[in-house]
Amino acid sequence: MDLATETVAEWGITGFPNIADDGEVHLRFGIVGHPAAVAISAGGSLVTDVSELDVQDALNLIDRARSRDT
Repeated sequence: MDLATETVAEWGITGFPNIADDGEVHLRFGIVGHPAAVAISAGGSLVTDVSELDVQDALNLIDRARSRDT
């Protein structure tokens, strides 16, 4: 099983809306390489990470975004 398939199974992802990206989305969030992740809190705070994330790393990224709302 490849990493993507393992991650989907581990995180319980059952669907994902795909977008056609000509680079505009990457530029908007300051992404300059892959792998990359962006967490946006309910309050609109944004945190980016350009590294390979496991589940705990992703949860930490979300917590960092949430902490900026306070």
